[in-house]
Amino acid sequence: MSKKIAILGAGISGQAARRLAASLGHEVSLFDQDGRGDSDVFTASQLETFDTVVVSPGFGLEHPWRQIAVKSDKACFGELGFAARHWKGKIIAVTGTNGKSTLTKFLTQSLQAAGHQAVATGNIGYPLSDAVLSDENTPKSYAVCEISSFQAEMPFGLELDALLWTNFAEDHLDRYESMSDYFYAKARLFDCLAPDAVCVLSPQVSYWMNLMNTDFNACSVAYEDPSLIQQLKPSSPFKGFPQTENICLAAELWWLLDLPIEALIETANNFELSAHRLKREATWNGVNFWNDSKATNFHATLAAINAVPAPIHWIGGGRVKGGDVELFAKEMSSHITAAYVYGEVGRRLAAELEKWLKKVVVCDRFEDAVLAASKGAVDDISANVLLSPGFSSFDQFSSYEERGKCFIDTVLSLNGAQATV
Repeated sequence: MSKKIAILGAGISGQAARRLAASLGHEVSLFDQDGRGDSDVFTASQLETFDTVVVSPGFGLEHPWRQIAVKSDKACFGELGFAARHWKGKIIAVTGTNGKSTLTKFLTQSLQAAGHQAVATGNIGYPLSDAVLSDENTPKSYAVCEISSFQAEMPFGLELDALLWTNFAEDHLDRYESMSDYFYAKARLFDCLAPDAVCVLSPQVSYWMNLMNTDFNACSVAYEDPSLIQQLKPSSPFKGFPQTENICLAAELWWLLDLPIEALIETANNFELSAHRLKREATWNGVNFWNDSKATNFHATLAAINAVPAPIHWIGGGRVKGGDVELFAKEMSSHITAAYVYGEVGRRLAAELEKWLKKVVVCDRFEDAVLAASKGAVDDISANVLLSPGFSSFDQFSSYEERGKCFIDTVLSLNGAQATV
């Protein structure tokens, strides 16, 4: 039966939901404040003419359009929930503050290695709505779906066959008033578990579950398994922290689903991390250059600093997403040799780092921070320049990918710099 559907937001999720709704024969109107839809105005009186509304995840909790939708008596979906009702196979959800994309990609490849049809979807950049429209939408397929807290806020329609939660740390406090609000946004996914679903948590998440008095009796906790790690080749990214946590989560799921461990090990030994995720990109005059532009929160940066050998010349900065900048500066200062900070948060960050660190350089432009770090690291034997910003890229770049590419291009422009294969 054809319905009239209002879709709020013309970003990646909204456009995908529109394609799906249209393919199902519904009458669709797309509303977008930037003029990319059918209308840039959305009111309660307009909503009365629709049967269903789909809200894109970019709309914050208090956005007036979202408030109109959720306070109405209309069926109100996020893009994931709207699409999930039309997905024929199983859905494995992956959430967490960090590591979601890597684990989503790894599980997808591992399932394929085990002989199953699987697709990586959701927040990883390929909306579930588009997966529904593809040839991959079969009863035997797995949708491995990366789910952000923004997407988890509106879970209506989403039924999960499995859930993995990688970790939980300070992030998105420009959207949420507190850590508990951020936690409970993600925890809404527990309500989406099918009766026979499985759930896997990291030990760190189980700690937060206890702290928040949240029941998780039906969940398994994935502790580190040294015998599993020993089976990996030295070149496997899962051999060391922080990726060991991801493979242990995957292995626990593997055990619960009774899948062949050989496929998981083979995939882990041949797995390549996605771009801009803690990779040594180049060398120059004895200095190693590490690109971790994906690290847009404090937890990810601290993990990178713990993974890279000293001495570390750290490049950080960008746009604040909330959180305790002062505590972050104090925690990391004992692990780095020098800091080169830039962007909107640069001077605020420098003021705190200077309390604990001897060498702090402030640059307005990102490229200048990279060049300053390069020159500053030359005098240290076996030094490492680490780009792991800890903040959003949106002050000077359109994405963390653009920031990472700028880092690589700037480093390779140094006379004699060599890319690392």
